[in-house]
Amino acid sequence: MLDQSKSTPLYLQIKEMISTMIERGELKPGDRVPTEAEMIEQYQVSRVTVKNAYKLLVDEGIIFRIAGKGSFVSPKEQQIEGIADIKKIGFLSPMVTDRFSMKLFQGVEEGCKEAGFMLMIRQVHLQSEERDAIHDMIRCGAEGLIIFPVDGEAYSEDIISLKTRNYPFVLVDRYLPGIKTNAIYSDNYQGGVLGTEHLINKGHTQIGIISSTKSTTASSEDRFLGHIDTMKKHQLLTNPSYWLTRTDELTYQQEDISKTYISDWLTNNPDITAVFAFNSIMAVYVLQVARSLGKKIPEQLAILSYDSPDIRDMDNNLYFSAVEQNVEEIGLQAVQLLDMATNESQNFEHLVIPVSLSQRSTT
Repeated sequence: MLDQSKSTPLYLQIKEMISTMIERGELKPGDRVPTEAEMIEQYQVSRVTVKNAYKLLVDEGIIFRIAGKGSFVSPKEQQIEGIADIKKIGFLSPMVTDRFSMKLFQGVEEGCKEAGFMLMIRQVHLQSEERDAIHDMIRCGAEGLIIFPVDGEAYSEDIISLKTRNYPFVLVDRYLPGIKTNAIYSDNYQGGVLGTEHLINKGHTQIGIISSTKSTTASSEDRFLGHIDTMKKHQLLTNPSYWLTRTDELTYQQEDISKTYISDWLTNNPDITAVFAFNSIMAVYVLQVARSLGKKIPEQLAILSYDSPDIRDMDNNLYFSAVEQNVEEIGLQAVQLLDMATNESQNFEHLVIPVSLSQRSTT
């Protein structure tokens, strides 16, 4: 059965369900698989969802189509040959439910479709899960990996081990300072500059920052450097008490705990007139906490997000101002970079994707 609450896309769930039925012998070579119309009616999904699932099954040689007759289970030899002929790559991501991760996945998926790759996906939250996923994917035949490192991770021994073994991989959203690897990420320094300039131009001098631990990940540190340099440029003092910088220790599932930290932080720093949230989920939490504290947005507290959150404040018709990343392009180019890394000896590349600023109603 399909699980609408799972983070795994429905078309991948359908693909896995059909594959499992074949593996168990419920569908045998030559059997007709359910038609698209039957799948749509039974599982209440869209035609596009079923088409995408069946396309993957055809691409991998698991089923074949006969015009006017339907789709059928391939002979065993064809399934094996079909899978063996396709380059397999793995994608590791901390979460696939927020807007950034979904856009990144869409870019990676589109890149794999264009290149004809089979994509294996693992969701990881902890370094131990990341380690297991790396080993599992290599064991399953992945010829390269696209890795979105877990939050708060600076130098992963497992990622460094891939480099020492000359195993092809591309880091997304992060890079390892001082270590030559393939990496693709946004211009986070410029993002810190753009966001801070925007708030200063709006008249704010007491700017709060909410972020993961700034000294561990290059992306977060670069945003901080952009912020600090811009404050110095305008001869404004930075106040470390205005920084809430350990949000990587507040798991996204612990919403109440996160909001308590934010509430205490805002209450203890009443001079803050604007918050630059380096994480879109935390931007939403700041808005909700500020409302509970009786603050008017943006008159009493402006909120700028790094990436647009999935939602807006429906009751007050507020849309988040945000530093925008071209996330799908990052995912698409990550596949292209990995393809080059698996096909030829090359110098390691860092691709930096420009960011932009969208002013909306929270500033």
